[in-house]
Amino acid sequence: MSATPGLRRDAQANLDKLRAAAVSVFSRRGLSAPLEDIAREAGVSIGTLYNRVGSREELIDAVVPAIAGAKLRTLRERTLAQGSPRAQLETFIAEMIDLQRSDPAMNDAMLRRYPDAVLLINACERSMALGAELVENAHDAGVLSTDFTPEDLLTVLWLAALASHDPAAPDGWRRVVDRSVSAAWIAEA
Repeated sequence: MSATPGLRRDAQANLDKLRAAAVSVFSRRGLSAPLEDIAREAGVSIGTLYNRVGSREELIDAVVPAIAGAKLRTLRERTLAQGSPRAQLETFIAEMIDLQRSDPAMNDAMLRRYPDAVLLINACERSMALGAELVENAHDAGVLSTDFTPEDLLTVLWLAALASHDPAAPDGWRRVVDRSVSAAWIAEA
């Protein structure tokens, strides 16, 4: 982590420990993990957390965009490496769902649970802009029904985000999500 100008060495060390602990706890438990747990993992008091970082949203913006950014860049690269508009959109959807399932913090980001975490929301918006572009490319290629819109894509990903972390969700949620996307493809002649 880069040093924050004007901080004493011990204050900077505490800030670095808080950021590392936040990355660890958020990655395991999501963005709603108790801030007390982050402070405890960092070995500092909750007062030090609030004094050094401020609010939950400020802590999220301090650590999650770098993590989310790297994961979303990888997703973008894998998606755009596919040879056709259909393969690109299918890859985007599958990888977004897998990311949401495997990373509680990314799932919280997709659900926009902390809208005041501006940097995080901006990273999510860039990702959804890519999704919208892929939908339009598939429309232009004539492989996706024009009835399937970028809003539909967001809805599919939103439903997957909710279901993937709800213990009460029916086991067949992924099959239903996959079917809703499959129904939007135009049959090849």
